[in-house]
Amino acid sequence: MTALRDASPRELGTPVAIGTGAAIVRPAAAADDAARRALFARVAMEGDLGLTVCRDPDFDALYRMQACDWESWVVELDGRVEGTGTVLVRDGYLGDARRRIGYLGDLRFSPRAEGRMLLDRWYGPILRGAAERLGCELFLTAIIASNARALRALTVSTARAARAGRPRYTPLMDFDIRSLHLLPPRWRARSAGSVRVRRATDADVPALAHLLDADARARPFGEPMDERELRRRLAEWPGLAAQWFYVACQRDGALVGCLALWDAAPVKRLVVTAYRGRMRRVRTAYDVGARLLGRAPLPAPGDAFRYQYVTHQAVPSGDPTVLRALLDAAYRDARRAGYHFLSVCAPAADPLAPALRRFAATSLPARLYLVTLPETEIPAACFGGRAGFEMALV
Repeated sequence: MTALRDASPRELGTPVAIGTGAAIVRPAAAADDAARRALFARVAMEGDLGLTVCRDPDFDALYRMQACDWESWVVELDGRVEGTGTVLVRDGYLGDARRRIGYLGDLRFSPRAEGRMLLDRWYGPILRGAAERLGCELFLTAIIASNARALRALTVSTARAARAGRPRYTPLMDFDIRSLHLLPPRWRARSAGSVRVRRATDADVPALAHLLDADARARPFGEPMDERELRRRLAEWPGLAAQWFYVACQRDGALVGCLALWDAAPVKRLVVTAYRGRMRRVRTAYDVGARLLGRAPLPAPGDAFRYQYVTHQAVPSGDPTVLRALLDAAYRDARRAGYHFLSVCAPAADPLAPALRRFAATSLPARLYLVTLPETEIPAACFGGRAGFEMALV
């Protein structure tokens, strides 16, 4: 982890009197691990489906998987951690250049910390310091569309952002967090033309890396993927292995598409707190079907979903029949393994969207934003097409 260095005490760590108490915004330390995990466990993501994120046994494990550089902060009130947030930095393609790209995530405030103007006081200075230390000016972040509190707090007007020195939020891409229900059986589809799908082997790793990198180069913020980086992920992402990749091949053996299934449970679990509104009806219908088909019902409040992310997806041609063939094979294997659903990033107006239409699914709308300091010029290359964004690491 990159430590917070060269920051003045006034910028980071000085107690600030707010209301009847004192708030300290400071770099997260190893000793804060249990407190940050507890904060995530008690601050639910509200909506029709109430969820908390369990980051046992190591809060930072997810960060080590995705970035070499990151900085985390905590908000401390009366000696107790009541808020946290992180910025991670990786390389990414932007136009013809390779740049440092940040991701802002895991922002959580307890009810005690909300409404204390912490964002106006600290957000700008913290991000400005991180940008200087980490050599990064462009940051991504995702916000669920139903998270009204986050949208009000973060996506302030450009004029207010400039007055307060707050970062500005520029919409980049609307997408759905699409859950493909694994309840009904799925029969083997007819061949997608000359394409066949098989599980990968270690011998496919060089070709997989080449395919993933070629796909990334065509996307704003696409993540470079040479063979060394892919092998690092196979070694360091728990449960990710070459055999969890599905490859679509032409008759001559050339790869034209791929995706991987990854179970994040060793580093992140989604625990249900409540079913409300539409999700009550979804749960009732799902559980009736589960009993008829001899499948496990959806988890009760307090229990976690069993699911896999569809990750490392690349179909450079944009042909939805290739993605559909990959998803059909992945669906059958995940259903056989007893999972509840597959989680897929489904961007709006994506040419691959037809591949998802034949699956029973639930969608959670979200938006990807570009976050910049008020004085930062936004390159035109940031816009257009599906952004390079790994939903599995959010």
